[in-house]
Amino acid sequence: MAKKYIIDSNIFIQGKNFHYNFAFCKGFWDWIADGHKQGVMFSIKKVRAELVRGDKADEARKWAEKMPDGFFLEDTLDTKVMQAYADVMQWSAKDRFYLQDARKKFSDFSKADAFLLAYAKAHGHVVVTQEYSNSEKKKEIPIPNAALKIGDIETIPIYDLLKKHAKDTFSFKP
Repeated sequence: MAKKYIIDSNIFIQGKNFHYNFAFCKGFWDWIADGHKQGVMFSIKKVRAELVRGDKADEARKWAEKMPDGFFLEDTLDTKVMQAYADVMQWSAKDRFYLQDARKKFSDFSKADAFLLAYAKAHGHVVVTQEYSNSEKKKEIPIPNAALKIGDIETIPIYDLLKKHAKDTFSFKP
């Protein structure tokens, strides 16, 4: 069975602001939609909420609002995700490596990071993020660090997903 991926907010936000800007790289956004049609790429509702909080003219917000049902997967209403979320929260509360402010930010119910990890843990999806593991960072909890410490959660950067599932000009390859 093919791996399934859930995409972090930072892919969309940094993408539209920089390297996948809608003005010159619409193919990236079409590639994600194609990946979803193939049953491989998704995100979660917490990510959608982060995207639609922005300005009504924001391109990523408009894109998120147009994505089909099923792209943004249920998180808080999914029992398995909420059970895994409890595990993620328990880990973050006990981990003393990270500063208290970092743990507090990570446990903010309105933020997507912990829910991405919980969804991945509950359903076996791979988290796609712009974040990289940093063993010395204490003021934030990078998703890859948390995934390693929690266990049974795989993360990859967007560039690895592109290498695996993109042909030239962002055409989707199964």
